[in-house]
Amino acid sequence: MDAALSPPLRVQPVRVQHVSQDVVQHRLDKFVHDFHARSVAKNTGESTTSAQLQKLADALAEEKPRKN
Repeated sequence: MDAALSPPLRVQPVRVQHVSQDVVQHRLDKFVHDFHARSVAKNTGESTTSAQLQKLADALAEEKPRKN
């Protein structure tokens, strides 16, 4: 018999902080760079997450000129 599955934890935000798109872009670029550096250092070869994060960063960068 399979073990009972437990539902994922429900995360409730404590506060909301609005940030500009420039700040978000900078933080995401830094995160993608750091994540990629860690993946290369570990020699994991798992590139799916890196590729999806890069697509997100590229989409945000592309969206920025359209909003201005």
